[in-house]
Amino acid sequence: MGKQRSNRGCLTCRKRHVKCDEVRPKCGQCQKRDRVCLQEEAPGLEFRTYQFDDSGSFLRISTAESIDESSNQQNISLPQQFLVANAQDEPPQDPDYTSYRSGQGPNTSPLVSSMTPFTAGPYRTPSADVPLIGSPLETPSRQYGACGYSISQLLQHVSPSVQTIPSPSETSPLRLTYREAELVHHFSQHLGRWLDCTDASRQFTLKIPRLVKTYPILLYAVVSYAATHVKDAETAESAHEKCVELLIPLLSSEHIAYDDVLLCTIVVLRVFEQLNVMVTGSDHERHLAGCTALLKASQGREIDLSAPTLRQAAFWVYARQCLYNACVNQQPPNIDTGLVLLPKPAFGSPDHELRSETAWANHVTWICATIIHFCFSNSFPEPGARLEKWNELSQALADWMEGKPSSFEPIWYSDSGSSDDHPFPIILFTADWHVMAYGFYHLASMLLLIYKPFPRFAIRKVQRELKDADAQVMMHVRAICGACKCSQATVPSLITLCHSTFIWAPLMTDTAERQEVLQMLLDMEKKHAWPTTWIINSLKEEWASS
Repeated sequence: MGKQRSNRGCLTCRKRHVKCDEVRPKCGQCQKRDRVCLQEEAPGLEFRTYQFDDSGSFLRISTAESIDESSNQQNISLPQQFLVANAQDEPPQDPDYTSYRSGQGPNTSPLVSSMTPFTAGPYRTPSADVPLIGSPLETPSRQYGACGYSISQLLQHVSPSVQTIPSPSETSPLRLTYREAELVHHFSQHLGRWLDCTDASRQFTLKIPRLVKTYPILLYAVVSYAATHVKDAETAESAHEKCVELLIPLLSSEHIAYDDVLLCTIVVLRVFEQLNVMVTGSDHERHLAGCTALLKASQGREIDLSAPTLRQAAFWVYARQCLYNACVNQQPPNIDTGLVLLPKPAFGSPDHELRSETAWANHVTWICATIIHFCFSNSFPEPGARLEKWNELSQALADWMEGKPSSFEPIWYSDSGSSDDHPFPIILFTADWHVMAYGFYHLASMLLLIYKPFPRFAIRKVQRELKDADAQVMMHVRAICGACKCSQATVPSLITLCHSTFIWAPLMTDTAERQEVLQMLLDMEKKHAWPTTWIINSLKEEWASS
């Protein structure tokens, strides 16, 4: 008779319904798959009290022989792989860095490496114990992108807002493998630009590559994103799984909502998620929901348009990410449009020029988001109130256009030629945020035209010339297409083109224009790995029926 399965296997194997060989500290199954091996607490496991020493550089752990349940002392019990070494202990110097990174040795879990700076953040006080995390959560499956976890359900009640990004000196820098270094370099050269498209300070491009040497969880997010972009599916999947394995237990921390690194991590994971949508275009928005939950738990009532910090820059990345599915599905973006915008930076302030450029780009992004919310929601069901709101939004957009700096004007503009090779106008800009602002302005303008409250027929007459309003919409469409055609290195502008097609595609009747749009989308997937096949198929189906 074969050996019967015991109930002493690790929690990871029991969750995945596989046989565990019960080897400690890491079983064979977890060793083989490079997973975090969660062990069930053994009877008599000693309890430890978490305290900070005077310097605050290391976390001191004192052992308690017993614990009084009625005591007010804040003690927590953690699996061995989650415990931090005593203050007097030296950092692990294992020459086999692979073992160190995978958490095979004692006190060398990548989760600990990720958490040490987090728990030593500015919110600590020498007299108060701060729990690291709650009970360990179940390890995610390999198909996280398909089944996912609800981050909003995992978040706990949190305390007042704090900054939790420590200086890199608070923990030993990670030693990247050559492949990891290659992919981080690829991120800094190409992909950070996607996230910085309205940030003249380029915070994701300049700051994230430094932070990945301190935070494994952020490193794995960047590697998964970059590996997907270069079509290294195996590396991307492995890094994504490791990132999620570190992320899930952290979500039970009471301070997680205020950790800037975790917010940036989930923002980067969202791009990975967008690059891996199904051929049908199905997008479960798992990581987008995670960003929403973190921001709702920690976001104040004010927004700084100039995004002077990495956390605020991450908010604007999230805001732009929300617009994609909002347009595709004609649904309101998950953004609180009642937030208050702080004034643009005053002239003569530090970094005034860069902050001002960022503020103007983010301002039109915000106006576009509020217009999309207005168009696709039932916030103003009463006709009079809806028309009043439409006029308010229309005026806000006009004020932005009139007051924007001259730098936001194209350095060259010419109408489309008669040749089929140039069906759209030639529009040249000198900065990504200028291209993005131009695209958001024209997207917002066409939406205001399409969704202006006035009586209309439910069914439009077919086989007719475009009426005036539709012709005006197509003017904005051609402006977006022309700017995208001339700035194809500004990938986020092409992303705007992708989701805007679901607004205006039925109005495009010119064959040359249609072919040019299809070619831009095809090139986008080939050159930038952004999935557009499903959009191309949708457009062909729509245009074939018209």
